[in-house]
Amino acid sequence: MITSCSKEIKIERGTEGVITDIFANIEGSGPQRLFEARYSNDTIYFDIPYYYPINSDYETDLTKIIVRASISSDAKVSTPFGKPMDLTSPFSFTVVSGSGVETKYVIKARKLGDIGIADAKISFELDGEIEEVDGILINDELRFFIVPGQDMSQTKLTFSINKHATSSIESGSVLDLNTPKILTISGPGGASKNYNIVLTEPVKLEYGFGVHRKLWFKEWAEFGFGGIGAGEAEQSLAVSGDYLIIGKAGTSGNARYMVYNRFTGEYLRDMYMPFTASSGAFADSRQLIADEKGNLLAINRSLINNGLQVYRYNSPFDLTPQLMINTINNQGAGTTGLRLNVTGDLDGDAVIVSTKSSTKSFYRWEIKNGVLQSQQPTLVTVGVAKGSTFGIYPEVQYIHPTVSSNYLLAFQNGFFHVNGNTDQQIHEVNMSATFFMNALSIARFNKATYTFLGRYYSNLKTMGLSMFDITDPQMFGTPTSSSLYPLFNVFNSERLRAEQDSPGTGDIAVGYSHDGDRMQVYMLHVGSGVLAHEFTVYSQN
Repeated sequence: MITSCSKEIKIERGTEGVITDIFANIEGSGPQRLFEARYSNDTIYFDIPYYYPINSDYETDLTKIIVRASISSDAKVSTPFGKPMDLTSPFSFTVVSGSGVETKYVIKARKLGDIGIADAKISFELDGEIEEVDGILINDELRFFIVPGQDMSQTKLTFSINKHATSSIESGSVLDLNTPKILTISGPGGASKNYNIVLTEPVKLEYGFGVHRKLWFKEWAEFGFGGIGAGEAEQSLAVSGDYLIIGKAGTSGNARYMVYNRFTGEYLRDMYMPFTASSGAFADSRQLIADEKGNLLAINRSLINNGLQVYRYNSPFDLTPQLMINTINNQGAGTTGLRLNVTGDLDGDAVIVSTKSSTKSFYRWEIKNGVLQSQQPTLVTVGVAKGSTFGIYPEVQYIHPTVSSNYLLAFQNGFFHVNGNTDQQIHEVNMSATFFMNALSIARFNKATYTFLGRYYSNLKTMGLSMFDITDPQMFGTPTSSSLYPLFNVFNSERLRAEQDSPGTGDIAVGYSHDGDRMQVYMLHVGSGVLAHEFTVYSQN
């Protein structure tokens, strides 16, 4: 006979009843984090744009703000969030923990106009020529780097502000900047900010970047792209000269390479497209990328045992691109052409890589002294323990333009530093709160070597740009808990959010300007938009 006895199971109730996350948006915006909160003890503040979108004429209605919040486990909240609520006056609510502990909060919201400033420039005459200098915004300083001793008494100042804002100095005014000036921007709702116009001698750092800023962000809809389903087609970025090219896939010969001004995001024209409806098996193109000098490569999507072609363009306006590689995808398994990466200069030494989907392999071509060594690629299989395959869109980026160089691998399960001679893992890069990753790019700037990674946080809706200083390869093994980690992971951008899960086909591209003193980095997040961020060699001090 089998007997049993019952034992009382004690459930520990939560003792903490707090808000763990809170943000706001408006009707029709789904789960987007439009308005972030500021905290002060038990008070939660929202500065709501007076108009939304900020450059529109649609005034925000504080009686219809949707607050979305997360609370600690086992807790309850006294008000149902997630539906329109009136925030024209302070709103109080309580979070009660599972054990009955109450925490009281107050939400205070106000409408403020946009008082930001963009595209600030000064121009002046120097030795009979008109010189133009871009401004850099650092907190409340509008800083211009000028060689000492220059007469700035007849300096033209131009800038852009929100159409609902006003300025104490009109854009286009000629000023005497030999003496300090203050520019005040005012907006609806009592918003106001003073910007000190500062002329300072440029102090260049001996190594790496200093002053940096967001150049622009252009939303998905502003590009005229479709939703997530249709928007999956936009999945590559390249920089050549002053131009940013966004590649749009086309399974039936309708692929496009769209050219934009990379400093403003303005559409200019389409590039010549060699993969057309009459190309048969070559009609589908997913990738167009640039080498480190701005030469462009375009590849078709090639199923196993199908043709594989790579065209080279000398610029976005090249109407007769060279068919550089014409071969067959007949090694190993898997589709290729969904991701394409190049390290180096196509006119010098370079390594070209195209990964093979749902395998642990990639194709590799080598260029020496501007000459492609073989039409036939080398099939490389990577010895990384994680994952049965690298998924659909892995990326491989060689650190130096030689096949013996170590390289980087990013795919949905991790970010790795790999030995170029043995193709075995050296390091798995330590990161926190990363759900998925794959977009990779490399840059050499002011004696430093950087890699950029597109990271998806918690889900495929939220993507950010992370920058790592890989000049010293030993830094790849730095743990996140180390005091040295900020010297390795040197920058993380704001997080872009799409309304739905993206397909994970984001991309990154890098460009340079001002004789190499500035570096611009672009990140494409499908369904959200394109973020442009600039890094300079100038010290913030």
